[in-house]
Amino acid sequence: MIYSDLIFMLGLFPAAAILSFLDRSAEYKNLILIIFSLLFFSWGKPFALCIIFLSSLFDWTMGFLVHKNQGKKSAAAYLGADCIFNAALFLIFGHNYLFRNISPLSLREEILPLGMAFYCLRGFSYVYDIYKEKAKPEKNWFCLLTYMVSFHLMICGPAVRYKDIEPEIRHREITMQKLNIGFIKLFTGFGKVILLAGIFDRIKLAGLNGETITLLGSWLGMLAFFAQYYFLITGFSDMSKGMGYINGFEYPDNYCDINSKGLFSGIVKSLNTTVINFFEELFGFNKKKLTNNAKTFIAAVLCGAAISIWYEAKLNFLIVGIIVGALCGVEKLFLSDKAEKVPDLIKMILLFILTVILFGGLYFDSISGYSKWLLTLAGKGINSFSSSELNSLILNNITLIIISFFVICPPAKKLIKNICGKIESSPTGYGTMKFIKTFCTASVFIVSVIAAAAEHSGV
Repeated sequence: MIYSDLIFMLGLFPAAAILSFLDRSAEYKNLILIIFSLLFFSWGKPFALCIIFLSSLFDWTMGFLVHKNQGKKSAAAYLGADCIFNAALFLIFGHNYLFRNISPLSLREEILPLGMAFYCLRGFSYVYDIYKEKAKPEKNWFCLLTYMVSFHLMICGPAVRYKDIEPEIRHREITMQKLNIGFIKLFTGFGKVILLAGIFDRIKLAGLNGETITLLGSWLGMLAFFAQYYFLITGFSDMSKGMGYINGFEYPDNYCDINSKGLFSGIVKSLNTTVINFFEELFGFNKKKLTNNAKTFIAAVLCGAAISIWYEAKLNFLIVGIIVGALCGVEKLFLSDKAEKVPDLIKMILLFILTVILFGGLYFDSISGYSKWLLTLAGKGINSFSSSELNSLILNNITLIIISFFVICPPAKKLIKNICGKIESSPTGYGTMKFIKTFCTASVFIVSVIAAAAEHSGV
């Protein structure tokens, strides 16, 4: 099961939300969340229940052993054992197929692999925080299980630390404000996944995998690949945060606006921010002052390699991850101060070109395919500028493409927010703006449901 499944959006999640409202106690809400999370996680794969219980018990036990041996070498050994256990669990069950999917609905069969990436990270981060004395071991396994299996965090994060969510597991309140924010984020995130990621998926295939390879298709196809990835990640993250609000949780943001702040690292950290922050902390790359240049560079490379393998255990991902880590390390050591003097427009143009060329390696499984694509970017080996299939897709979906631009581009988003803010500040504008937002949110959800149903039925 996946968030974009209609059986989830119209069945499992509404049932879980309604049942959780029947009692105000956190214990009851946790029980409902665990039951429905286990159903979500193990949909079509009953053996996943055994993995969940055994691994959560292992992490729970390791947490106690690390705490009991705090300050001793054995504590590091127990942490290492937990790391090896979760890494093995991920490598066996957790290959992340997010970049391979040609449709958000085709993720349905990969719920276990996708979920295992975040599931294993949660388990290890719990023991890691105990080792770093940032958290105490949880005596109540039921509370830890709530954190481990929550379907809110299963697809694309955020990577929530147990020490941050533990107070809400024991006591949380559901207010009208939380419900309002929650449903807006849930429905708009659903729209990103179904509508926006879906159209860019088709543009990507027409540009990169079409019968005719063209100059425009080579550029737009790869940009569409990035856009599809962006809307899948941010859409699922919005849905996760929305479900959290509806259930009384407040999760951290898992992405930020794409910007040139920090040069290359500003682009890299715009998505799955919580995951990147954890790996940077793990390898010591997040420290403000690192006096040893060699250690800083090595930490950056290791961080990039680990994150890339976490996404997908493939050679091209590992190579791109190492290069990205090296670039971030060089930036932190030598370019951070100089980059502030470069105009934002020039930085964005340079970063745009570098990002397309570098991250394009994630799409191709072979060096020959990647090399051929690089040549087409320069106009070599192609016979035409564009194709009729690509032109038709762009013209027929121009409205969604324009909406996508306003969603991604920070200046465009700021313009819309300023306009809405001015309308709301007027005497009669607040109610009007609220009605427009509600109408638009409801329309996005209804259209998304229709589109998902049509694609599922093959219409």
